[in-house]
Parts: sequence; C-alpha cells; structure tokens
Amino acid sequence: MTPPQRGMIGVMQPSSDGPMLGLAEAAKACGVSVSTLRRKRGDLEELGATATPAGWRIPIAALVGTGLMSPTTPPPQQPSVTPITPPLERAGDGPRDTHWEELETLRSQLAAAEQRAAVAEAIAHERERVIETQATALRMLEASASTPNTTMRSASAAPVEPSPGQPQPPVKQSLWQRMWSGSTKRP
Repeated sequence: MTPPQRGMIGVMQPSSDGPMLGLAEAAKACGVSVSTLRRKRGDLEELGATATPAGWRIPIAALVGTGLMSPTTPPPQQPSVTPITPPLERAGDGPRDTHWEELETLRSQLAAAEQRAAVAEAIAHERERVIETQATALRMLEASASTPNTTMRSASAAPVEPSPGQPQPPVKQSLWQRMWSGSTKRP
C-alpha cells in the first residue's frame, strides 16, 4: 500500500500542523470504539490520517471531516452546585410554622414513648427479680420436704423398727413428686 498523496485534485487535505491523536485517544475523544475508527480507515486516510509502525496519527480535522467529532467544542462544564437548604427557623406565619409545630409535636411524642419504654423495662426487670427469688424459695421448700426429719441420735442408740403389728407411718412426698408420680396412692 502506498501512503495517500497530498495535493490530490478535488480532495481537501487538512494541514499536518494541527494536533494529532493516536487510535485509542481518537476513539475516546469521539466517544466511539477503536473498531469504529478502523472501519473508517479509508475516510480518515483521505483526510490526512496515517498508519505508521509506531501507531496511527489522526489529525483532529480528519475526525471532524468524517463526522466522528463535532466541529465545535462544548462549553466547559461547571461544577454542579447543590443549593443549600436553610435550616428550619421560627419565622412569621406560613407553611414553615406548621412544619415547625409538627416537628415539635413529633419530638414530644418521641420523648413520651422513650419514657414509657424505660418504665416498661424497669417493670420487666423487677418482675424478673421477683420470679428468680420465688424460684429460689420454691427450691428450698422442695429440698426440705424431700429430706426426712431426723433427730439427733446418740451413736449407741439403735434404730427403732416398728413392730409387725403397727402400721407404718406414711412417706412424705413433695408436691412435684406427687404430681409426677402418676398416682396419689402412697406405698
């Protein structure tokens, strides 16, 4: 392939003095893909682009001439400025007053709800403490009811056995033992 000749009759050639871009730079500047520029290679070469072993050299005028780039530069973008919303103030009559009053009402309702929650937590804590105390007392009562009452005997005294004609005293059972034994009869 021979490079395009400059000064061909009927073809307007841009000057080589202007800024030149590489293939990737031109694609980025035009907002197109590199493959789009490769498809337009013939048009770009007619307008002064060259493909060298070091890469493409595409003048901006060639990009404008093929319609890939706008001939005008866009205005510089201004940084986006978000308007600052003034804080709520107690001004005269108006819609802000109703919003302010609503805000105050909501704040007072929130304070009341927080106070009710604190009282409920205190009551629950107290009830938990009472339940633990009652559970401990119940365990102590069950323990004393399940152990037979024995009096202090001297080491020399022999245990007294009932005579065969006497009825045996009933065995004491705790409430839990009576409930879970399955029968109310005593042995």
